[in-house]
Amino acid sequence: MDRFDFIKTRDDVICNIKKLYHYLSDENDDDTYQWASSIFKNGRIYVIEIIDSHICFSPSRFIGYKDNTKDKHQENHGNGNQTNDVLKNYYQKVQDDRLDIVFQKELSRYHLSSGKKKYWIPNDFTVEDILKYDNNTKMSMNSKHDKYWHIQMHLPDGKGGMEIDSKQMLLEKEPVIGTGEWEDKQCVDFKTIAKGNIVLVRKGSEAIALCEIIGDNFKDEKLTEKYYNLNFRKVRILGWAEHYKQPRSSLFSQGSFKSCSPSTEQYKYIDEWLKYIQSHSFIGNCSKLLKEKKNIILQGAPGTGKTYNTAAIALKTLGVTDIDLTDHKAVMKRYDSLLGDQIFFTTFHQSLDYEDFVEGLKPHVQTDVDGNSIGVTYEPEDGIFKRACNAVQTDHSKDIVECIDDYLQKIKGYQNKREIPTVTGRSSLYVWWKEGNSTISCRSTNSTSSRGEEYTPSPLNIEKIKLQAQGKGVENNWQQYAQAFIEAVKKEFHATTNKPVVLIIDEINRGNVSKIFGELITLLESDKRLNGNHPIKVMLPYSKNEVFGVPSNLYIIGTMNTTDRSTGTLDYALRRRFAFITLKSQDSVIKKFYSDTDNEELGTIALELFEDIKRFIENPKHLCGDMSIDDLMVGHSYFMAESEDELHDKVEYEILPLINEYINDGILNVKNDEKKTAFNSWLSLSPVQEIEDEDQEEDENE
Repeated sequence: MDRFDFIKTRDDVICNIKKLYHYLSDENDDDTYQWASSIFKNGRIYVIEIIDSHICFSPSRFIGYKDNTKDKHQENHGNGNQTNDVLKNYYQKVQDDRLDIVFQKELSRYHLSSGKKKYWIPNDFTVEDILKYDNNTKMSMNSKHDKYWHIQMHLPDGKGGMEIDSKQMLLEKEPVIGTGEWEDKQCVDFKTIAKGNIVLVRKGSEAIALCEIIGDNFKDEKLTEKYYNLNFRKVRILGWAEHYKQPRSSLFSQGSFKSCSPSTEQYKYIDEWLKYIQSHSFIGNCSKLLKEKKNIILQGAPGTGKTYNTAAIALKTLGVTDIDLTDHKAVMKRYDSLLGDQIFFTTFHQSLDYEDFVEGLKPHVQTDVDGNSIGVTYEPEDGIFKRACNAVQTDHSKDIVECIDDYLQKIKGYQNKREIPTVTGRSSLYVWWKEGNSTISCRSTNSTSSRGEEYTPSPLNIEKIKLQAQGKGVENNWQQYAQAFIEAVKKEFHATTNKPVVLIIDEINRGNVSKIFGELITLLESDKRLNGNHPIKVMLPYSKNEVFGVPSNLYIIGTMNTTDRSTGTLDYALRRRFAFITLKSQDSVIKKFYSDTDNEELGTIALELFEDIKRFIENPKHLCGDMSIDDLMVGHSYFMAESEDELHDKVEYEILPLINEYINDGILNVKNDEKKTAFNSWLSLSPVQEIEDEDQEEDENE
């Protein structure tokens, strides 16, 4: 007998998968567990979904029917062909040995095994997209963090003590956290967390901060007297809760001290927050500075990631939020899609001039009707700087601010609310406007609040939305919701705005900057830009018929090799218009690279070389002139290799020639025998053997 209660959405599928996994986790009900185990391993075709960053599987027939259960499925299995016809609307069928391996891993969690299968994966996914989650799980389990933990800050047990002020504890000169003076095993075991672990400090369901444990359990009399608390650990603050979304009220309401395994929602929340911090610390700070100053320069020694980081900074500045900015492949894919539209790239060199960069007269061959050349004319042609400026300007036939005002009239009153997609498109929002209010009412369609239909947990300031739409500011409380609203307005009215554009200038100090920029150096300052406080326009020398200004939405990122003194340094006029960010050679980047590639043995060799070469360069006997170790230290990228042969080649053909050039140019003062000893050791991928200097030898001989 056929069934016709088919699933209607992918959410229905996910609901059924969760139901099956619930059955699998219920080992107290042996009948249910045995039934679910049999269903789980004996399917022919499996649907794959990513739930809480975990790859989940379910036989297609079980998840093909809405709100399916054990009882419903036992009563009627339905028609598998009909189920497959429904799944085609949301999934594509694949067969891949790699998925078989992941499936076998999943079965092993329940002490099961099976053979090869076919799979349904979401239409907008590839097999590689699925496998990323398998790699992420592996990385999480093998990372330096044994586990993630969440710590409940609470009251002493009726001894008349005061409430533990968790935030105040974290604001100490050397931040600490504690769990309370109880005999409860959970609190006592707080001291067993290994150093380096990540801890979410919370108070009830409210997140306080994300921290890394950096010290052992200790007792400090002053702190104990102040807080009535014995279980203290030193921590490093990674991020405060006000900088990240609060968890759902039910997510951290249970227990006082818990570890989070990768399959839990708590783990996902902490993991996402940690990724957010990692991607927004350096990249976010650079982007923030760029938006304020309009022009920045990344400076540093070779191999420190100057050009590498420009792509992520550019995307962050352009407001790209739907990709992981720590995933360089994803960053470059999006970066390439924006080249020539919102991102422009050029490299300065000694022969580049104003005519190439801004505008100049270029020859154009004139032909007759037969295609024969009849002469050459010279016409103005835009350089990359002018093209980037022009890319900012868009059609002003419909002003975005006016469109927002018109849209407010359409959503006036709760009865006229609209459902609009979020920026990522994964969920949606209800928006409406109560006439006279300075904010727009906004609520997620997934909200489970019982405070009434018109409850507005995320009000959007109208004036700040207008500024965000014009690229002049942001709705700082709910920026992503504001952007979703702006996109809905654009779609409704086909409105256009001035879009932000990033111009990247690699090796900016290798060109004659005054010659290249000409009179436009003055126009680079933020207040001299169009829409600035003191805008300036100039008549360009070749096109003449147009008055030109630099748009406020044009952002310039330059890179500068601090080691290269063969070219001219930037003059003070240009320096005043740029903010400078120094990128240092960091061993932490090398450690992360080898941790991610699971090659600790090669990583140890690379790190020893890094430290030895650093000691060699910063040796006071070697370092001379006005350059520091940050200017000269060989960049971390030189030490990152997939194999020992590749590392050897990098040492022989990249690192040693660079250091040799330092010595030849007089930047490093190294004797020939010292150089020979050091180079021979590094070629064998070994640190230099410690050699006593001549003075010490003379002392010993005496």
